[in-house]
Amino acid sequence: MINEQLAEVSNLALVVTIVLYVLALIGFGADLASSSQRRSDARLAARERQPGARTLQTATVAAGGGAGAEGGAMAAGADGRSLPPSEGPGHRRGTMSAQRFAFLLTGAATVLHVVGVLTRALATQRVPWANMYEFATTSTAVVMLAFLVFSIKRAELRALGTFVVGPVLLVLLLAQTFWIVPAANLTPSLQNSHWIYIHIGVAIIATSLSILGAVVAGMQLLQARHERALGELTSAGQEHPEHWGRFGHVLDRLPSSTVLEALSFRIHSVAFVCWTFTLIFGAIWAREAWGRFWGWDPKEVWTFIIWVIYAAYLHARATGGFRGSRAAGLALAGFVAVVFNYTIVNTVINGLHSYSGL
Repeated sequence: MINEQLAEVSNLALVVTIVLYVLALIGFGADLASSSQRRSDARLAARERQPGARTLQTATVAAGGGAGAEGGAMAAGADGRSLPPSEGPGHRRGTMSAQRFAFLLTGAATVLHVVGVLTRALATQRVPWANMYEFATTSTAVVMLAFLVFSIKRAELRALGTFVVGPVLLVLLLAQTFWIVPAANLTPSLQNSHWIYIHIGVAIIATSLSILGAVVAGMQLLQARHERALGELTSAGQEHPEHWGRFGHVLDRLPSSTVLEALSFRIHSVAFVCWTFTLIFGAIWAREAWGRFWGWDPKEVWTFIIWVIYAAYLHARATGGFRGSRAAGLALAGFVAVVFNYTIVNTVINGLHSYSGL
């Protein structure tokens, strides 16, 4: 028996969630834009003061004074890369930053997101992942919960907010536009089996971690290239090097490529374990439902492909010559396989796993 009122509450909660995510995305974008402007202004001011600082330092050394080091420290502090965002020009102490406001909005949106998922479960009296729409809303809720946990533990990761909220918002918009279906009971093939709780639940965690890991791996690639370019410009003699303009200033806000690589490895390590158990539990369920562990169904094949790619990534990450950008490329290839498995295999390729609900 479907509770239509709770189903409507769930739909409304998810629509409001999308609105809050849009506002949070604007807030994170405003934070990155203002930081980029502050850093650009700081670099320009440092360049303008550089001739005067050199003249002052020369005169001080000639006079035998000790103020040269102090002047040098002031010049270093004027470098946009060394200024914390909260201390840049234009920031007023005691006011809420755009990033903090966006992070609070993200927290509120995530709570409402979870409420939407739970009310869908209460409305149908079953797990909220029986079709593509419910799988998308549940997995994106897990992504946002993971992002909040990471960001609370390490505040510098909040700078990734734009790049996490953006993909989540895109998936939710696709779900609300193309994949939404009325709340309904489980199909007969999915009823009376505890494996829908275990197998699909683990698959949701695996997919969510793959999404989050792909975001981190993508930013790692960009950050590594940005750092190499800055290093080359510094070696060429530029005292205040810039690369990629304002987007480069955005990358200056992010953790280093080494930190992002370590975080990506941890996320993908857990995701790989989840994909492993997704295959194992799926095989056991297939034995109960269809009388065989493996039948080369498209969903089974592509899940195995995902598992192989992530296994290759972990092996590459453990090999010295394949760390860094090469390993991150494998992680992104695994995510492409996840997207193909979720979209094309579910909607275009016919198979026994035809549970999209579309």
